[in-house]
Amino acid sequence: MDEMGGQESNENGDQSDRARSVEADSVAWNDFFEGERRRSERTDIADENDELGETAERRLQERTNALEALKRASELFVGLPGDVDDRIRTYVSELPQWFRRSQTIEAKIRVGDDEFETDGFHSTTDILIAKARTRTGTAVSMIVVRTDRRPNTSRREWTGTERELVEALVSLINSEIDRWEIDSLKRVSDGVAVLDSDLNYVYVNQQAEQLLGQDVEELRGEYVWEVFPEAADTIAEEKIQTALDTQSPTSFERYNADKEQWVEARVHPIDDGVIIVFTEITDSKVAERELDHVLETTPVGIVLLDAEGDTTRANSRAEELLGLSRRKIGGTAYDHPDWDIWDEAGNPIPRDDHPVTRVFETGETITGFTHGITLPDGSERWLSSNVAPIKTEDGSIEQIIVALEDVTVAKRLDQLVETFQPVNEILNSATADGETKQAICELLTNTREYQYARISEHTPGTAPTESGLQAGTEAVAANESVSLPIRSQTEVAPAGVAVETGDVQVVTRDQPDSRYERWRTDTLEQGFHGGAIVPLGHRDRVYGLLVLYTDRGKAFGNREQTLLATFGGRVGQVLHSLSTERILHADTVVELTFESTDPASFFVSASEQLGCTIEIRDTIPASDEMFVHYASVRDASLDGFSDIAENADWIAQVRQIRHTEDPSSGDVEIGLYRQSLAQTLVTEGAVVTTDTVTDGRAEVVCEVPLGTDIGSLVTRVQESFPETTLVSKREYTPAAKSNTHAIGRMLGDIFETELTDRQQQVLRAAMYGGYFQSPRRSTATEIADALSLTQSTFSYHLRNAQQTLFERLFDRLQR
Repeated sequence: MDEMGGQESNENGDQSDRARSVEADSVAWNDFFEGERRRSERTDIADENDELGETAERRLQERTNALEALKRASELFVGLPGDVDDRIRTYVSELPQWFRRSQTIEAKIRVGDDEFETDGFHSTTDILIAKARTRTGTAVSMIVVRTDRRPNTSRREWTGTERELVEALVSLINSEIDRWEIDSLKRVSDGVAVLDSDLNYVYVNQQAEQLLGQDVEELRGEYVWEVFPEAADTIAEEKIQTALDTQSPTSFERYNADKEQWVEARVHPIDDGVIIVFTEITDSKVAERELDHVLETTPVGIVLLDAEGDTTRANSRAEELLGLSRRKIGGTAYDHPDWDIWDEAGNPIPRDDHPVTRVFETGETITGFTHGITLPDGSERWLSSNVAPIKTEDGSIEQIIVALEDVTVAKRLDQLVETFQPVNEILNSATADGETKQAICELLTNTREYQYARISEHTPGTAPTESGLQAGTEAVAANESVSLPIRSQTEVAPAGVAVETGDVQVVTRDQPDSRYERWRTDTLEQGFHGGAIVPLGHRDRVYGLLVLYTDRGKAFGNREQTLLATFGGRVGQVLHSLSTERILHADTVVELTFESTDPASFFVSASEQLGCTIEIRDTIPASDEMFVHYASVRDASLDGFSDIAENADWIAQVRQIRHTEDPSSGDVEIGLYRQSLAQTLVTEGAVVTTDTVTDGRAEVVCEVPLGTDIGSLVTRVQESFPETTLVSKREYTPAAKSNTHAIGRMLGDIFETELTDRQQQVLRAAMYGGYFQSPRRSTATEIADALSLTQSTFSYHLRNAQQTLFERLFDRLQR
């Protein structure tokens, strides 16, 4: 359908044809009813000899009514311009009077999907139906029903005249609607062509004649692909056939090289073919090419969306930023799940929070919406989006334009600053280098920045070795897929350079360093994109080496290395302080005894309700808010204990470890959120040694270092549990308090000084949870869940704690 042009149809000729058609139709109606009248008159003469002409007179009246009905229809429809809806609505209300027994007649006329009917129309079994269809496929029908359903009224057949009347009326109305539709198509500015189901031309308006370059008389009745054989087997044939097969509208574009003309064809299926609407779009195509030039020269990624939120266009910069070709971007909805976008915490951005959704809802422009995106190759990038609507004159959104900028470098720098900032709190409160190193590594791997962290000890003045890089260190990984520890053999060379120069040493996927090719290869084989070794030094002495690995692309740039160097100096300063003055415990401690009847304590409330004794054997931090307690319950059913936790207003997680019926007692594991006195004391830095609650009264004994502000401690405890009193305070030296065997003291010392906080917590939870008993009262998974750990992490810490504990014990025994 490339050729366009041809001779214009003569509008005056069209009007003349229409007038002649209307006149011919009127003559046909008059001839029909004149014939009926003559037949009626002959019948009347015959009937005068039989029943005094009663039947003839009735038939004459029926035919007279039918003629009047057609005349009225002719007055309303024939030759009148404009919409026919009001005329149909008027006529259908008048229609019943033209039938016999008009008081029991109702009528309905349907045109396409529109219905026009008398008030209270309802279908019955006694109906007359007539149907027709216009040339453009619009269905026209009339239904006439009798609504007289009185029991004493016998069913009457419709007369032949009434049936003829319905058929004639439908034919008339269909003809006028057909003419009105064709006139409407003639008046539209676009070209219109109607093809029947065999793809023969049925109708072509003047605009289509010009665009197709064919005279309407030459096209009518012709097969489309015989007229335009060059368009066969092209997108045109494919789209038209698709519209016929699926009964769904579609469109395509064609270019006429001879006329240098672009035409858009919109194909609309109808019951008996298709209607094709042609629009010249040459000007818009020129503007589109100019827009393409602008989009391709801008350094910003541009994506255009339609009113449904589907992508219609993207420039090459958008391809680069999104990691997809325009072919794959095109047609994809903005909220398609394949768009893996997330916020600063790494959480998927919900559809309701998506900037495009907000623009659709508010119609307002959104600027500076920053989000992360995972590209198809698995790499990650940070983008800043500006989203603006393009509106029509009535204010509705026609398109949405999304401008994308790559802010990965700036965002990564901000995130790195935020990552290192919390480390200051750890360093400011550092008392033991082992605990400090472990906490730093856990903090760094608890972000999206690093997937592996390890701090290796280093003796100033010595050269790094493979055993030195691994021995006595704790490697921390962000997920279980990373093997622990990473092999350190290839780290020796860069570690030596880091110690010698005091500079951060790095390898990355994109910037290989021939000096560290073995280290780089090893790093990539581990699945990372980069590795770094950071010297932890102070005053030209290195006290440790921080080893980091990440799966981030573009990692360890100059700015990041500067941050890591500053960070390494800060950690080195703290390690220097700890190496000269090792602070493990105060020489003298203070023992405090509290009594409490405050029902805000879960254990006080449960003990009072059950009339039992609860001995809390250990309180272990599982998170900043939740502590896990291991307790023995005496003189009460554990089921009753669990019921209190479930039914009362407590945020508690209870698991039974051991249960005895006679007497009723047992051991439980219970997680509480700030609902126990011991938890408050532990949070304030105290060590709880005794925690017993009997019949609603708790006695808690704890130890704090000498010099602790006891008054402030008591105030903070009473803020949480007002009905609590400090009943005694005494000072003593821990060594004088213990009379245990030397090995016991040795184990206690190793436990306190050699194990990390997490190792101590895991070991204590395993002990009091019955993990070491046979049979086991708790599985590794159950204890790990209580401590908010994965089972593999729990097992890893438990094995390391046991190994360290016994290695150090045997080393001391052999001295």
